[in-house]
Amino acid sequence: SAFLNLLHSCTPGLESFESQAIRIGNDCIARAYGAALELYDAELAASLPAGVRIREKRRRLLSTLCGDVSFTRHVCTDAYGNPLIPLDEELGLPHNSRVSPAASSFLVMAGAEVSYAKAAGLMELAGGSRVSARTVMRALRRAGDACEEEDSALAAELFEHGSLPKAESAAEGVCIESDGTYVSLQTGGKAEIKALVAYAGKREKGRKRERVNPVRFGCVARPSAFWSQGMAAVATRFDLTKMCSCDFGFDGEAAYKAGSSWLPARVRTRGHLDPFHVNRAVSACFEETGAREKYQVMECLCAGAVEDAAELLEEYGRTGAARAKAAEGVARYLRNNAEFIGVAGPSLGTMEAEQEHLYKSRMASVPCAWSVEGASDMARIRSRKYSRRAFPKPTREASLGKGRRRERQKRIEKSMCQGPIYRVESVGSGWEYPYRASVADMAAEIRYQAGLDSGMVLEV
Repeated sequence: SAFLNLLHSCTPGLESFESQAIRIGNDCIARAYGAALELYDAELAASLPAGVRIREKRRRLLSTLCGDVSFTRHVCTDAYGNPLIPLDEELGLPHNSRVSPAASSFLVMAGAEVSYAKAAGLMELAGGSRVSARTVMRALRRAGDACEEEDSALAAELFEHGSLPKAESAAEGVCIESDGTYVSLQTGGKAEIKALVAYAGKREKGRKRERVNPVRFGCVARPSAFWSQGMAAVATRFDLTKMCSCDFGFDGEAAYKAGSSWLPARVRTRGHLDPFHVNRAVSACFEETGAREKYQVMECLCAGAVEDAAELLEEYGRTGAARAKAAEGVARYLRNNAEFIGVAGPSLGTMEAEQEHLYKSRMASVPCAWSVEGASDMARIRSRKYSRRAFPKPTREASLGKGRRRERQKRIEKSMCQGPIYRVESVGSGWEYPYRASVADMAAEIRYQAGLDSGMVLEV
């Protein structure tokens, strides 16, 4: 009946009615949301653990997908004197976060596609709370940090402890393409996003071919960190114990040619130099009038005669048919990668499009500049999103700042260090537990050298 009355009061047409109905519905949900949290908090406060004391009731405002939610909850003190909020602990709400976990996930997914300001506007347009662009940025940074922590842990488990992650599928033959792309930094200069994509071959889809079950990984890091974490991500999709062969596609850089060394030794690996980079390098040596000479070099490469192609390119450089300096460098490039040119195998060479559509489309828009950490976080988030890999859930413990963590630890230590063992303040940045020793039963010369009476106790 309430909605019928609303329909009667609205101007003709459903647009106004629908907008007001959604607003009223979200308002009702927000009120019920807050009431449910308060009831749950009362249940928790009625059964507190031993040593926990209620200190006060405090109001909190939470930004959610249905609007602002206001509620009160109990603030307590645990047995060590540390603040404790039972409701926040039970629900795992991050410290100092005014955004609900569901709203934070929405902002991360939206902020991975559009600017932070637009992501905030999309949540408000959908009936959620109004938040700032900085709030969206913080949500993405927290998500990126959580992804980096999980990626590092998976890599350590795999390469240091030999523990394989649980894989979603298995394939005897896997293709891995890798390359780097650059984005602008706020301080000037560029940052390289190292990225890979692994997939179990390709299949026909209409007029196009698509990758089968692809998994992606990207970050800004050293090659060793990139490959260890990237291979751990691949291992979450493809069981390494079932993998028999792997074809690597790359552009010839040493950092990407080293990828095969991160797979088990029993896996047969083949390297393939991306034809796109070969064609681009050769074409850069010739003017438009040198099309015939360029095609002659390309014919040699297609036939697998890499050395003949390099010699022909050098000859054209000496005679002026090609740019001399460029021809010399490309000939060296061909010889250094001769074993990877023209190798028979599956169709690769799609990494350039991967970089353009997955990373550049979001991270190279104008105006757009990043910090190194922000660029790495965004690359991790977008690679996970388009790999359909689950994002790690934020934990309350991880959100506790270093300062608060130290204060909490100090209260615990002070509570435990009562009686004969106590905390000794020291000069410097830290302290150690004291050791107690007596020289009463030691030889006279030891007591003399120590400069202590036999009844004194030495504390260090």
